[in-house]
Amino acid sequence: MNVYKCAVLLLLPFILTGCWSKYELQNMNYATAVGVDYVDGQYTIYAQLLDFSTVAKLEGQQKAEQPPVWIGRGKGISFTEAANDLYTTAQQRLNWGQISAILFSERLLKERKVGEVLELINRYREIRYLAWVFSTRDPLDDILISTPFFRLSPKASILHNPEQNYRQRSILAPIRLQKFVMDSNEKAKISYIPELSIRKDQWKENQKPHELLRFSGIQIYDKDKYYARMSLEDIIGLPWLNKHTIRVPVNLFSDKKLIADLVAEKPEYDVKPSIKYGKAYFDISINVKAGVNELHADVTEQELTQMAQKEIERQIRQTFQTAVEKEIDIYNLGESLFRKNPYEWKRIASGTVLNKDSLRTINVNLQIVYPGRYKLSP
Repeated sequence: MNVYKCAVLLLLPFILTGCWSKYELQNMNYATAVGVDYVDGQYTIYAQLLDFSTVAKLEGQQKAEQPPVWIGRGKGISFTEAANDLYTTAQQRLNWGQISAILFSERLLKERKVGEVLELINRYREIRYLAWVFSTRDPLDDILISTPFFRLSPKASILHNPEQNYRQRSILAPIRLQKFVMDSNEKAKISYIPELSIRKDQWKENQKPHELLRFSGIQIYDKDKYYARMSLEDIIGLPWLNKHTIRVPVNLFSDKKLIADLVAEKPEYDVKPSIKYGKAYFDISINVKAGVNELHADVTEQELTQMAQKEIERQIRQTFQTAVEKEIDIYNLGESLFRKNPYEWKRIASGTVLNKDSLRTINVNLQIVYPGRYKLSP
């Protein structure tokens, strides 16, 4: 009997399954961002690889050299074939689980190929929905190769970490892939993708120009329909009707002369839809608190408040009119009608929900809570 037990114990190592599917961390390359283009009927994929040992910065240690950034390119008639083309020269297994940014070219959007790319992402479990999504009109590899200040890793740029920049100047809210997919599949909403570009003339390192990423506008894309591009000047009113807005500068002029610089924080808004003579109309109310950064004229607090309220209303209406001309519901006003009265929305949405007169009243209530070191006249 003991002989049989010993025989079983000796056979156990041969019948137990091993971890054949496991890979050592050092034997893999990690893609941190991916760019997708569509040229002449073919997909082009750009993969950004980083050495993660250079991402963490030790306290008190200055990097002597810029951490290396590797950019790979693959082509194919499908997204999968382009990825397989990339594998032909990948010296080790390529892991897509660390991707934190996805970049679409404007050409891909206009060719309405985003849906095919998202189809693969939906099926491929390594790529996460928490990745940031961007568009660009610049060459994709130029965006992916761009590096931030102090020889830091690209992980510190707005491509991978846009929230810090947005907290200081909330002009254009970054969008995660999850929200983009949700909004683009919502009947009553318009989805947009923030646009990145490279600015070459603003910063220098030791008197040498250093190219840096910046937000330059948005691309409006809904399901498989491409609408248009809007610049930052076109969307100047967008922050006032965005619940994620944190901090917005307000410059006040009179006869082209600067009167004051204000900073508004966390505006709260409410949209009330109504139907009249078969058309949709919307009334907006906004409550916002602001502080005075600079004051260049002798004005009272009441005058300053009135000027700021008129300026905010002007920005909102300007963006609305620009968007309506492109048949874009930039503020998603139609969604408020859909939530309140879906029957009326469905009837009107067979054509265009908005017209140039749909935005009826805008009531801005601004309160100056921080006048700076000097008190304002009442």
